Amino acid sequence: MDESISAMFDPESVAIVGASNNPSKLGSIALNFLLQRGFPKERTFPVNPSEDSVMGLKCYPSVSDIPRTVDLVYILTPATTVEKIVEDCVNKSVKCAIIGSAGFAEVGKVEEQKTLVKKARKGGLRICGPNSQGVISTPNNFCFSFSPTLLIPNTPIKGDVGLISHSGAVMGSTLTHMWDLGLGVSRCVSTGNEADLETAEFLDFMAEDPYTKNIVLYVEAIKNKELFHQAAKKAKMAGKAVLVLKAAWSKKGMNLTQHHTGLTPRAREEDNKLLKDSKIIPCQDLEDLYHMPMALSWQPKPIDNRIAVIATSGAACTMAADLCEEYRLEIPEFKEEVRGKLKGILPEFAQIKNPLDVTGQIILNLGMFKQCIETLCGEDYLNTILLIITSAVDDPAALLAEDIVKVSQEVKKFNKPLMVCWLASRILSQKAHNLLLENKIPTYPTIRTAVKTIKEISDWNKNR
Repeated sequence: MDESISAMFDPESVAIVGASNNPSKLGSIALNFLLQRGFPKERTFPVNPSEDSVMGLKCYPSVSDIPRTVDLVYILTPATTVEKIVEDCVNKSVKCAIIGSAGFAEVGKVEEQKTLVKKARKGGLRICGPNSQGVISTPNNFCFSFSPTLLIPNTPIKGDVGLISHSGAVMGSTLTHMWDLGLGVSRCVSTGNEADLETAEFLDFMAEDPYTKNIVLYVEAIKNKELFHQAAKKAKMAGKAVLVLKAAWSKKGMNLTQHHTGLTPRAREEDNKLLKDSKIIPCQDLEDLYHMPMALSWQPKPIDNRIAVIATSGAACTMAADLCEEYRLEIPEFKEEVRGKLKGILPEFAQIKNPLDVTGQIILNLGMFKQCIETLCGEDYLNTILLIITSAVDDPAALLAEDIVKVSQEVKKFNKPLMVCWLASRILSQKAHNLLLENKIPTYPTIRTAVKTIKEISDWNKNR
């Protein structure tokens, strides 16, 4: 495991260059987030030649003036000052520096960025960034970032999802959605320009990290194909899914990423081949970065693509059937014995087919839904149970969710994933949503999202 990256996520001591008593400065914001999460003050060293103390801590003119060793330095000062600070870090034998400053390769200053890396490498210093919003590590509650997502109370939420993002804003956006769902993270890093440390190296670290079970990436360019492939292979061997949203494939998108990170993307076909060969789960939209990990972290992985669908609407059954065909999920017909049991549960006019419409009678008998799940979950030719709720709101929705939570324990005995698609307004069924999510039952806003999630995880699990 890379010592420099370990120092980024679990440092003994840190310095923040650009620390300030001005609350609008990034150095002030990052220091405040760090201390709020409980990092020891005696191991925190603000650096600013214009300040004597910051937030009650002694402030030092430079990194070189700090009287003890420092593992990690966060640089949040203008680009013109960074080279000298990197030299100070080298002289201080700092293991890693995160450069939050912008104004390097992304604005055409490629040589200046190369100079930083050259000086750092000579002294054994590794660099994350420039243009990095920092790191978050929940096993030790370490937050070294100015991301505004850390303004959210009681965050970060601990979990087992690792997040690597070229973009600090995408990192923040993804985290807000994850936390809204109750999905926790282990390690997060905004890689920025990747002048030195790159996505593949962080992927390699997380493949070995015992706190990380699945890894999510937002990538605009992959620097070293072989390094990436080997890191993804290591994750696969460890049973960890790697999900990648690869942006910057259009002509204009490729041009924009050069002004965003200073990196040069490859042709789409070349990257697609690399990702396919690396056995990653492809993501098409930002929502995939939090919807798919919800299923991976909370439920058993489907062993194949055979699925049972139970819905509160015939229309939902029709749409589910269409989407299952589009995504090549198999919907087996129920065996005769099972059909007989279902006939005893549902009204006589119900069509006993897969997908199964429990009919509008569920309004009068909510318990039918739970009984149908119990009947189907033990069938060995059905390996995923998808529930589709159409218009349940308020108290009836909460009662239905309570039944789903109860029966989920029965489904677990058969090591099968149980997923819910709730088509009714989340605002009008908030109690039901919260109940499902608190009990680690993945809940999706559209049938397509749920079906796509099942398909991608099923394929990955079958081919890994």
